[in-house]
Amino acid sequence: VLPSPEEFLSSLDHYEIAFPIQVDQNGDFLTFDMRRQLKPRPRRSLPYEPSEQQVFYKVSAHHTQFLLNLTLHSNLLAEHFTVEYWKRDGMDWQHDFHEDCHYAGHLQDQYLSSKVAISNCNGLHGVIVADEEEYFIEPLSPGANISAGAEGRGSPHVVYKRSSLQYPHMDAACGVLDEKPWKGRHWWLRTLKPSPLKPSGNHSQRGQLPLKRSVSTERYVETLVVADKMMVGYHGRRDIEQYILAIMNIVAKLFQDSSLGNIVNILVTRLILLTEDQPTLEINHHAGKSLDSFCKWQKSIVNRNGNGNAIPENGIANHDTAVLITRYDICIYKNKPCGTLGLAPVGGMCERERSCSINEDIGLATAFTIAHEIGHTFGMNHDGVGNSCGSRGQETAKLMAAHITMKTNPFVWSTCSRDYITSFLDSGMGLCLNNAPPKQDFIYPTVAPGQAYDADEQCRFQYGVKSRQCKYGEVCSELWCLSKSNRCITNSIPAAEGTICQTNTIDKGWCYKRECVPFGTRPEGVDGAWGSWSSWGECSRTCGGGVSSSVRHCDSPRPTIGGKYCLGERKRYRSCNTDDCPPGSQDFRELQCAEFDNVPFRGKYYTWKTYRGGGVKACSLNCLAEGFNFYTERAAAVVDGTPCRQDSNDICVNGECKHVGCDRVLGSDSKEDKCRVCGGDGSSCETIEGVFNHSLPEGGYEEVIQIPKGSVHIDIRELNLSINYLALRGEAGEYFINGKLSIDPPRRFDIAGTTFHYRRSPEEPESLEALGPTNITLFVMVLVRTEPQGIRYKFNAPVGRDGSSQYSWHYTPWTKCSVLCAGGSQIQSVVCRKLSDGSTVPSHFCSADTKVPERQRSCNTEPCPPAWAIGNWSECSRSCNEGVRTRSVFCKRKISASEEKTLDDASCTQPRPKMLEPCNNQTCPPEWVALDWSEATCPLSPQCTPSCGPGFRHRIVLCKSGDHSVTLPSSQCPEAAKPPSSMRCNLRRCPPPRWVTGEWGECSAQCGLGQQRRSVQCLAHTGQPSLECPEALQPPGMQQCETKCESGPTDNPEECKDVNKVAYCPLVLKFKFCSRTYFRQMCCKTCQGH
Repeated sequence: VLPSPEEFLSSLDHYEIAFPIQVDQNGDFLTFDMRRQLKPRPRRSLPYEPSEQQVFYKVSAHHTQFLLNLTLHSNLLAEHFTVEYWKRDGMDWQHDFHEDCHYAGHLQDQYLSSKVAISNCNGLHGVIVADEEEYFIEPLSPGANISAGAEGRGSPHVVYKRSSLQYPHMDAACGVLDEKPWKGRHWWLRTLKPSPLKPSGNHSQRGQLPLKRSVSTERYVETLVVADKMMVGYHGRRDIEQYILAIMNIVAKLFQDSSLGNIVNILVTRLILLTEDQPTLEINHHAGKSLDSFCKWQKSIVNRNGNGNAIPENGIANHDTAVLITRYDICIYKNKPCGTLGLAPVGGMCERERSCSINEDIGLATAFTIAHEIGHTFGMNHDGVGNSCGSRGQETAKLMAAHITMKTNPFVWSTCSRDYITSFLDSGMGLCLNNAPPKQDFIYPTVAPGQAYDADEQCRFQYGVKSRQCKYGEVCSELWCLSKSNRCITNSIPAAEGTICQTNTIDKGWCYKRECVPFGTRPEGVDGAWGSWSSWGECSRTCGGGVSSSVRHCDSPRPTIGGKYCLGERKRYRSCNTDDCPPGSQDFRELQCAEFDNVPFRGKYYTWKTYRGGGVKACSLNCLAEGFNFYTERAAAVVDGTPCRQDSNDICVNGECKHVGCDRVLGSDSKEDKCRVCGGDGSSCETIEGVFNHSLPEGGYEEVIQIPKGSVHIDIRELNLSINYLALRGEAGEYFINGKLSIDPPRRFDIAGTTFHYRRSPEEPESLEALGPTNITLFVMVLVRTEPQGIRYKFNAPVGRDGSSQYSWHYTPWTKCSVLCAGGSQIQSVVCRKLSDGSTVPSHFCSADTKVPERQRSCNTEPCPPAWAIGNWSECSRSCNEGVRTRSVFCKRKISASEEKTLDDASCTQPRPKMLEPCNNQTCPPEWVALDWSEATCPLSPQCTPSCGPGFRHRIVLCKSGDHSVTLPSSQCPEAAKPPSSMRCNLRRCPPPRWVTGEWGECSAQCGLGQQRRSVQCLAHTGQPSLECPEALQPPGMQQCETKCESGPTDNPEECKDVNKVAYCPLVLKFKFCSRTYFRQMCCKTCQGH
């Protein structure tokens, strides 16, 4: 239920009622109507003319006239934006027509120093920022009982400072799941720290070429916003859409502030309003579990609508991050209310199940929470946590402060936040934000206040209504006020910008950025521009190919108030020290792992070696504890210049694997030819390939192919799965892989100057691969355990190897006949032999042009003798308790390979095989046996029989022996397989619950207006209390009443007057407080007769 206007106003420390008017650019009155007359449009339509997009309002509050200059905001909603209402079983209905009622702008006389975000859908709803103070403006509902403005028309609005909010959450904290209680939940957190290792060396710049740049480009965060059932119930369907979009408009404005150091556009692609609980989404006070559930749920609906149907890629469902807004008072570690405002995974942006957040609704200030949590998904830590921002002597905490306090400036970002998001984007973790989705013309609200309160009023806000300024002079740097104990004190907070001040040289000034400047003057803000590139930094490696970098900053000039941040590259890289490292140098990854030998891990010291296995990121430093069976990530990123893989030229830069040409230059297009010659034409080698499928004796090693020294791109693999094993031997007879009848596990082998990848799995044939070149001659062998199924080989061998001997093709002897009878075949193969010694050599040594075809002939053509043809056994007739199985048995004679003849059983001389045999003789295990269902009974009392509605049926379930002859204890039957012994059932529909009221009580006031109450209950047809009555039909439980006031004999009309110092008597009458004794005495004349 929405709070009443009185309840809302009572929640504010201080507020003023204003009656805004729409004016022209000169401030002249146009209309009391807050709406700019723009018609609702579909999501695809022509934009408005510029003159239609601008609107001006005048708001008088806090002794100041705010003249708002607003422009239609068209970058909030994506082109395919839709609003969806979801019931439990899916989407109930949706629409994509929206009123253009969201604006952004500034105060007319403070273009550079103010910010305004306003929605005028139903009155003015938004925020105004000026003079380091934030004001919220909201329309009051019709129930506020406030009369029209001085002009006689207009709608009332409440204007209040952010500091006036009494929400307990305003000093609450944001939760980040990166502490010890959540240590096991690794998916919440992704660190962005670079490796501390950076070796020094010379600065040779041979072959330098820029590879990668850190570029400031526009990013687009397509956002899904979800409001839970409590949100929809609290705000109502009529207002919730515009309320949420007004909040998201403020969020978008925060991310467009130049202090972020990047241009980030927040676009809402989809708004889902849950009117009922979802089966797979659990939301409660426990923020951690609720977020866990929401992150999984939002991932499940990507590219799907509420009915489970897929949506085209250019449809409404795409999103980069998901925002849940809830009315639950959430708490990070327990299912009870506490001070948590929001929760999000750190660094989760662009990861489907981690780019999500939960945010507690606290009014328009919810925008700060949402922006803060989205900041976490960009890898931002809290100001002051792992960084210097917010620390003593450093810059104050900004939007990413861990706690929202009155000192927090939530409209700008700290330099730490800027560094975090820049590092995140530069490392390539925000690639999903590079696409610019079509935008829908839509309006966002932006509001900023100006010179509003004098110093005395500011003191009253802090220390109560009796406080005032007590020490004059440097008011702009420190405001001194009288406390409740009448002492002159300060909390070191400067007076608000715009406060009147005076110095020895300035007769009348105002406060600006803690300085007293001439009244009305402000320094002009400008757009930022890039400074000069810095000199190239130190090379990350002394040899083997490192990188150096150069940076520039957006500081010539820096963007000032309202100015835009620079677009373009801010960091660039180039290669350096590309010469080979000296022979015997330690592997660069091994060196980095060794740096952690003296760093304790979980309280112990280990010797670390490079982990070469799979399943890890190429550019993270994963090290294996020597002598132990575990590895771990010791650094999120290796040192720049580290090879991504052992057999690759590509290197890691800023945690990403970047292409390196064969000339070892970043980003170079130079490529190796098939001979691995950089920029070569492929003429220095020849491709040797074929299939080895000779019949070999079992039990030993046999040679498959010789790989000459200098060979590259080696690929050896079995054609089919087998129980044989590939092996690799050197010229001297030494085995490198699978030698001495010992089988090595699949892994990498550093052999002959290159790395061989040995792969073997139950699902794929065995293989050996190497990039080469080899520095010795190798022999591929096979350990034969069964007849080989074929081994394919392919490699590029250098031209000019030994070819002085002559080779020719020769026929081998005929093979054995393939069968003993009914027609077989024999084959005479062709092999290549060395003429000098008659030895058989691989086929590529002989000319393919002179090769002769192999020969084939028939053999053993006589018919086979009669024999029994036996079929396969059938399935057993029973799984237990003695079944039988059968098979077919015929007497047949094979005449040829394609013909056979069935004969009488007597033609077969061998005994006939049996056709039937027993099977599964074991006793069947106990099993559950269920009896018939009973009649229906009541849910809460099995003795009653229901007349309507739900009920239960019951039956007896027994544990029986396999033949059902004996009843056994229940423990002997499997509990998981037990049939249900009860089930729900439904009879005819029961009458619906109805509202029942009692008699009206006495009036609470003995004089004047009061209240009288009566009981209102929702009762079921049984007379029991129910929660199912329609709320819309609920009769009132309270009404206003009035008791006639009788004048006492001592009343003197001449003495009935309003106390001079009381200025709120008209409001006492408006709000009908005259019935209260205190207000009737203070405002006697006003209340007379009421």
